[in-house]
Amino acid sequence: MSDVREYLTEVEYPCERDELLRRAAAKGAGDDVIGHLGKLPEQRYENVEAVHRLLGDDVDPHS
Repeated sequence: MSDVREYLTEVEYPCERDELLRRAAAKGAGDDVIGHLGKLPEQRYENVEAVHRLLGDDVDPHS
């Protein structure tokens, strides 16, 4: 899968899943990224680390 982080750099947290999808699409995310984000639960995400935890990605919050 493409690195989801590059498509979520301008997201203001906390936000809902739909906002993640809108931002990723606006930045030109491919179907693989949109598909993975679309499988996330409809809930409020406090930060990008919360998104990556649910996607099963290991994220260094300092990168």
